[in-house]
Amino acid sequence: MQELETGTLFIKTKKLEETADHESRLSIRLMLNGRQYYRVGNHDHIVTPDNYLVVNQGQYYRTSFHGTTEQEMILVAFQPGFAEGLLHALVTPQDKLLDDPFQSNAQPVQFFEKTYNADPAIGKLFSLLRSLMNKDISLRKEADLDGIYTALLTRLLDVHRITSEEISRLGSVKSSTRAELYRRLSIARDYMDAHLHRRVSVEEAANAACLSPHHFKRIFKQLFGATPHRYHVYRRLESARQLLRHGCLSVGEICHLVGFEDDSSFIRLFRRRFGYTPGCGPPISR
Repeated sequence: MQELETGTLFIKTKKLEETADHESRLSIRLMLNGRQYYRVGNHDHIVTPDNYLVVNQGQYYRTSFHGTTEQEMILVAFQPGFAEGLLHALVTPQDKLLDDPFQSNAQPVQFFEKTYNADPAIGKLFSLLRSLMNKDISLRKEADLDGIYTALLTRLLDVHRITSEEISRLGSVKSSTRAELYRRLSIARDYMDAHLHRRVSVEEAANAACLSPHHFKRIFKQLFGATPHRYHVYRRLESARQLLRHGCLSVGEICHLVGFEDDSSFIRLFRRRFGYTPGCGPPISR
């Protein structure tokens, strides 16, 4: 385990035993390789190289991971008040900044606690932080960490604004209702992503979202463009495709690892989804 003085933690190991509950700062967490399980509050999340997780200030979480090869986890935990100060500077007119330079009435910054799709801008900044871990400690101390953290948080604020476009797909009259529905649906989607090793029923996913099954099915499709059942089947098939690329397991073994009980139905669904059978590999372009 390595860390930079002002909030970056890096862990490289095959296995991390599940931690006790920790209280988090506002933080961004990602895996450079491998998969990491998080229990944030009462909700399940899986972090992979294809996404990242945001946890708010004061939230409690547990985490663990394990693999056959060394996995690399990295996170940035912002100092309390850093996000509020940056947001105040970004949205406040210049004359107001002169009158109140220390944002004495700043409201706490809260993000949707969920996994976000991999972001090239955030990925580049985390790669820069990762490279610092190999530097001499004297060089680490001279790095412009404040500049990196400012760029990370600025991008995260931009992503937060972009989510308003997704939220607008929900037809509720009140904006606060739309935001709450988005939060609950994101929790359910992350729950399904965290359980790709088995079939998750619509009732189970709806329960994770604290919504009735019929309401959940309707607004999930409205927001994400697929029914909960189809979404979860597709995600399990995608997980199977990634396992096949490693070439270490048989089709039958992978079938059961992603929760399909019958090999023939798995192969049929895989071919329908990707256009080739799991034992043959993708067609060669000519």
